[in-house]
Amino acid sequence: MIDTARITVMAGSGGSGCVSFRREKYVPRGGPDGGDGGKGGNVVLRVGVGLHMLREFRYKRSFKAESGGRGQGRNKAGRSGKDCIIEVPKGTVITRIGKDGRREVIGDLKEADLSTIVGKGGSGGKGNARFKRPGNRVPVIAEDGEVGETVTLELELKVLADVAIIGMPSVGKSSLLRASSKARPDVAEYPFTTLEPVLGVVQRKRKEFVLAEIPGLIEGAHRGAGLGYEFLRHLQRVSGILHVLDGTSETIVKDYLQVHEEVRRYDERTWDKPELVVVNKMDVAEEQSKRSDIEGALLERGIQAQFISAATGDGVGEVLDKLLEILETLPPIQGTQEETARILKPRQEPNKVSIEKDHEVFIVRSARAERIVSRVDLEDWSVQAQLWGELQRIGVGRALERAGAKSGATVRIGDTEMEWK
Repeated sequence: MIDTARITVMAGSGGSGCVSFRREKYVPRGGPDGGDGGKGGNVVLRVGVGLHMLREFRYKRSFKAESGGRGQGRNKAGRSGKDCIIEVPKGTVITRIGKDGRREVIGDLKEADLSTIVGKGGSGGKGNARFKRPGNRVPVIAEDGEVGETVTLELELKVLADVAIIGMPSVGKSSLLRASSKARPDVAEYPFTTLEPVLGVVQRKRKEFVLAEIPGLIEGAHRGAGLGYEFLRHLQRVSGILHVLDGTSETIVKDYLQVHEEVRRYDERTWDKPELVVVNKMDVAEEQSKRSDIEGALLERGIQAQFISAATGDGVGEVLDKLLEILETLPPIQGTQEETARILKPRQEPNKVSIEKDHEVFIVRSARAERIVSRVDLEDWSVQAQLWGELQRIGVGRALERAGAKSGATVRIGDTEMEWK
């Protein structure tokens, strides 16, 4: 069963801007015409048709969108990078994991038509035509493209169903699902035949609802014993619970209380949901004679049960009618804060300028300044003059002055060190 996965997504970087000047016959001093770089592609998660598990992410865990193209002369912008589309099953919760380990839910794909951007592509760098100013008619600087986001995500699938079938291993949950719907889970005489939740659509009285069989729960399941909390999470989204007991068990009351306690310990809110208890395997002759004893033992604990045989179908119709009646009286299910989180776009750092000091070196933190400086030739004094003018314009000069930098101070922007003038 693959219902959790951790993946890394890399959005495309923006293309670099171009330094170019118009050169045509009879057009002297044509001016700058370097185009902007193209935008990098986003990484998008969307609900895919026919997907039920996160199985595909067992083999591929890294995804990358296309980077934008470089700008060209004659004001030709670079082409935008293609988005990377990743399809996931309906019911996938997307959690963003920061470098510091902090977790933030950024999407909950509950519906078939939902999608969310999980990695934002970098914007394209500006070409030199964008740097033309009244005081600088021959700009020889341009920007590199913005680096796309790299994000670590945890995907968690929570099955979306109306009613969950729970119980100890080998009580007949799969047989009941087969008898109630067209689902065909494996049925066998050994425990844990079902290794992942199985969905079945029940059609009854011109109405329908979805049943989900949850693999068998044993003592310690809330701590991960057996198949454990890997499947208990699926109970958080159902509207009701169908608790199946084995009529041949000598400890039927204990079985009920054990499963009840494991679910309660995992999530106390689950037992606020309506529960219907059924005793299965009543087609066995010996159990028919013990029906009154079983019924009395359960009633002593305040448990009212219906008796069925999933193998023959006896009593199954009455159970489905009862479930339909219960569901029709319920208000729309209210999810947890995590489940109802709005679908968010990843937060972007504001384009601001900050200064740090390392001994006598002033370190400029500005994404835009770094993108400009990485493209210039500092050996050319005219380029330097244009660079300082642009840095002043975007606020680097004022920030350095506030930090105490004087003319001649060493300034580091990205990987480049220079003398502040």
